[in-house]
Amino acid sequence: MTSPKLGLIGIMHEEMKADLWGTLRGIADVGYKGIEGAELLLPGDTAENVRRFQDLGLHAITLSASRETLRGELDTIIANAKAVQTSHVSVWWGPCNSKEELLQDAELYNAAGARLAEEGIKLCYHNHEHEFLTSFNGVSAMDILVEYTDPKSVFFEMDIAWITMGKADPVQVLRRMAGRVPSIHIKDVFSTSEKGLWTAVGTGVVNISDSIRAAREIGVDWMVVEQDNLRNLTPMETITASYLNLKEAGLI
Repeated sequence: MTSPKLGLIGIMHEEMKADLWGTLRGIADVGYKGIEGAELLLPGDTAENVRRFQDLGLHAITLSASRETLRGELDTIIANAKAVQTSHVSVWWGPCNSKEELLQDAELYNAAGARLAEEGIKLCYHNHEHEFLTSFNGVSAMDILVEYTDPKSVFFEMDIAWITMGKADPVQVLRRMAGRVPSIHIKDVFSTSEKGLWTAVGTGVVNISDSIRAAREIGVDWMVVEQDNLRNLTPMETITASYLNLKEAGLI
């Protein structure tokens, strides 16, 4: 059983635009150990940025990619991942319009993932709700992606709130995908009655505790706090509340 490290994605966008290094220091001071979207370190002197970033005690969890950049800019992705010293590249969204489209995407992920694996980098696909709500001949789009991608070179960054919005159980999903989930997104909603009712982690209806316990069981390395839109708190209040709620529950 592992103890995943806690990371952060998003939430502090405007603060980073205004004061990147002051904001990163504040994030580290709260207790976060890593940031997703490591491309923020690329502009300017990348090596110096990485040094300053790591001096704050932060780790570059993943570099962002898309289906399009995997097809046409893979060498650049590899070079950038190495420059920011991350071992993960994440695709944040993919469509589910047909099984044929999913199989074509799986072929792309397999090819790109194999090339990245040669460089010691894991390719991760990040889910939303539509992969669980969409099915073909009774098989969900998520299960199709899992079945037709190579477990040695394609991994999944599972978002437990989107799984919940997709009417699936994140605990069962994580256990079923053991060995292929290096990181998860920890998010919460205060209701599943409609899309987008985000709230600070631990103040909603997502089964946070059991999902984290399942993540520990299957060897997840990172759990990453995210909140797509703010509710009542400021960005700093949001990341602090999420951290403290997890700490109070004994989950970090």
